[in-house]
Amino acid sequence: MITIVDGAKDEDQSEMASFLTNLGLTANNTLAPLPNYGPYFLLGNFLFSYVVTTTRFQKTSYGCDNNINPRYDLESPRAEQLVSKGKLTTEQLEQLRRIQSAHSNSMEHYTVFVAAILSAMIAKLDGGVVNRYATIYTLVRAAYFWVYRQNTTRQAAGFRSVLWWAGNIVCIRLFWFAGKALNKNVL
Repeated sequence: MITIVDGAKDEDQSEMASFLTNLGLTANNTLAPLPNYGPYFLLGNFLFSYVVTTTRFQKTSYGCDNNINPRYDLESPRAEQLVSKGKLTTEQLEQLRRIQSAHSNSMEHYTVFVAAILSAMIAKLDGGVVNRYATIYTLVRAAYFWVYRQNTTRQAAGFRSVLWWAGNIVCIRLFWFAGKALNKNVL
């Protein structure tokens, strides 16, 4: 049995509401400006794009990581040798190749996200707006990576493309809002 001390439940709900408000996901009912978490989202997405999405960890667990020339591991003829020697199954090799593609795409797209966040910050957009779009972008890119990693059908590939465009649209909206804010006093 769980006993809730008077006010503890309200305090927990208030903290959750404050957290969601700071991320720009719920309305800010105060006059106080929201913090801008843009730099933290940049750091988090950098780590996600450059570290989390790499094939290095999975290749190491399979015992086939060649740190001298790691990109060669997934190319012919080395990749086929890994399969023929039993270090990898064909399915594992195909998944590693998809992970490598998702990793490359994540690193490429990170630059667009950086430009969008920096544009928003230079234009002094409201912290809630920056946080909302950065949160959405982060969730979309995490889903994109997961779908790309697991993808084995045309339907999943189509959904992956939708997620790719969703990440672009988030960045485009931030560019648009930044442009409007920077030019609001121009005739």
